[in-house]
Amino acid sequence: MTAPRVTKRCEACGRFRVYESDDRFCLLCGNDGLRDRCACGRPFDYAMADDGDLFCPRCGQVVRGRPGDFEA
Repeated sequence: MTAPRVTKRCEACGRFRVYESDDRFCLLCGNDGLRDRCACGRPFDYAMADDGDLFCPRCGQVVRGRPGDFEA
């Protein structure tokens, strides 16, 4: 039986990837800071669908792209 798969975000490089639930290290940079949910508790299952800036649909926090207070 295979382990459940979950979308996780690396705290170092900020990239999203699908991992097995017990994986701890980022595939791309090797950091051991993978998180499976936003600070508000919302899982990152929505994060693989889109490119560009991405905001948590629950709390509005920037999870990929420019911070909300960025001025062009």
